[in-house]
Amino acid sequence: MASTRPPLLQFKAGRCFRDGSTNTILPDPTKGLVYMEEEDGLMHFYWKNRATNTVDDDLILFPGDAELTVVPECTTGRVLVLQFKSSSQKLFFWLQEATTVLDHIVVQQANALINRLDDGSEYMEEDINME
Repeated sequence: MASTRPPLLQFKAGRCFRDGSTNTILPDPTKGLVYMEEEDGLMHFYWKNRATNTVDDDLILFPGDAELTVVPECTTGRVLVLQFKSSSQKLFFWLQEATTVLDHIVVQQANALINRLDDGSEYMEEDINME
């Protein structure tokens, strides 16, 4: 995280991983934070371990190449998948916010940032930082 500005979006989320070669997704209990920042005209998607304060994932997202969606098979509705269109890569996250009230807004805001045009236009009325 090179920027001194607050992230454009951030929310508490842990990672999930596939159980071997099955389609079962298991949550990792590690407390995490997803945040998005624009640096040098590129949108970065970070996952940071809140216990160690280390960034484990730093992905560059190109407009239209990725989408964050709710995993419909999840009975709680609080598991998200970041799926790339240019590859088969999928990253899974479970929302760790205490309330579910803003879950749908997080997904909406993340996708607006991912698909933001590189002309400086802002799709969002305000940045969301959940605490």
